Amino acid sequence: MEWITTHWDDVLAIIGGVVMAVSAVVKLTATQKDDTVWAKILTVLSALSLVNPDGSVVGKGK
Repeated sequence: MEWITTHWDDVLAIIGGVVMAVSAVVKLTATQKDDTVWAKILTVLSALSLVNPDGSVVGKGK
């Protein structure tokens, strides 16, 4: 638990990077199935307040 509290900024940066990378890959693919799955995952992450609905990391201004 101490490691998580010490490195929380790093954890959030990794989560944000993964969200951005997956969002880019999903938009590049031709199928819509992965778009709907990713939208559901973003909804769950948004409910957990890990990412904003637009896919940006919480606390980061537009």
